[in-house]
Amino acid sequence: MGLFSWFKKKKKKAEATEVRQAGLSGTIEDSAVRQAFYKECSDLIDEAVLQSEQAKNEYSLVTTYLSDVQKIEALTGESKAEVEAAANSLIALEKEKEKLRTKEPSISEAQKGFFALHEEEMPRTIRWLKGEEEHQREIESKMRYLEGEKAAYRMEREECLDRNEFFKKLMIGISVGVVGFLILFYLIGEKTGKDLRIPFLLTVIAALLFAMYLLVSTRKNIYNMKVAEIRRNQVIEVENKMKLRYVNCTWGIEYAYEKYHTSGSMHLESMWREYLRIRAEEEASRKNERQQEVHRGVIIAQLRRAGVSDTGIWVMQPQALIDKNEMVEVRHSLNVRRQKLREHIDYNMKQKERNETAIIRFVKEHPEYAEEVKDLFERYRLLQRM
Repeated sequence: MGLFSWFKKKKKKAEATEVRQAGLSGTIEDSAVRQAFYKECSDLIDEAVLQSEQAKNEYSLVTTYLSDVQKIEALTGESKAEVEAAANSLIALEKEKEKLRTKEPSISEAQKGFFALHEEEMPRTIRWLKGEEEHQREIESKMRYLEGEKAAYRMEREECLDRNEFFKKLMIGISVGVVGFLILFYLIGEKTGKDLRIPFLLTVIAALLFAMYLLVSTRKNIYNMKVAEIRRNQVIEVENKMKLRYVNCTWGIEYAYEKYHTSGSMHLESMWREYLRIRAEEEASRKNERQQEVHRGVIIAQLRRAGVSDTGIWVMQPQALIDKNEMVEVRHSLNVRRQKLREHIDYNMKQKERNETAIIRFVKEHPEYAEEVKDLFERYRLLQRM
């Protein structure tokens, strides 16, 4: 059973369909069902009125735009020339502005803000950081050289020690040999009776000369060993100073890296150049915008003199001010919009009338409930339709 199924017994079946629009089940005697019917009709009428009013306002606005199109097309002489010149300039400036946006920034907004805060010091900081990095590389190079020197002196000292050990062993060997020769010469002389004093003497002299040579060489090695040790200590002293300078230099560089959020002077310089590029683009964009404002002002002033109601919308589409085909498209679009708005208004007015008719028909069929819909009759002025 529908909301008002009793209408099925009426002769006018079509009228019953109009009243059953709430789609609820129940009987006419049920107050809740009647109230649901009243509410649905009221809501639909209010929505139709609201939509109609909005559409009428938009329709009036579109009509105004169409009137503005006619006024713009009627421009002649100096006014037309100024509007077209300003429109051409706006288009050219917009294209120039688009070119400025072709390259995406490679630094974040946070980095950009940081550079803006430290703008004055950045060139000096970059030069300082480059110098410190170069100084660090120089210290590292010197430290590598000193490390090589230290190793060389250590090897020289070890070589002197090895030579002295060798001379010591050689001295022992020669001493044993000389003693052996002297004993041999003595035994030969005793057995043969020959005078071997000369070979004996020569052997002793040779042993003395060789011993003197070994003694001098050993003393020289000891001297060289001491010199090598002294120089090695001097290298270590210089190396320690270099290490201190290196630590201080490295600390300064690493602190700068942390402070400026960079990995090196080249990276910092690259970000700084990107910041300068972005700043230059922004300045060019602001200049572009100021120039556009001047040309927009010219267009608005001329259109106001011509009686155009909404001048702001035309500075947003300057192409239509210089291109007849574009203006034709604008007019066509406005006509299409007006037609759709007209259809929307007609549809909602029919919906309003349909629901008002449903209320009137209900009261005619059931006058005993007329008091319940009194407020609706007054709100929608339905008495004059009875």
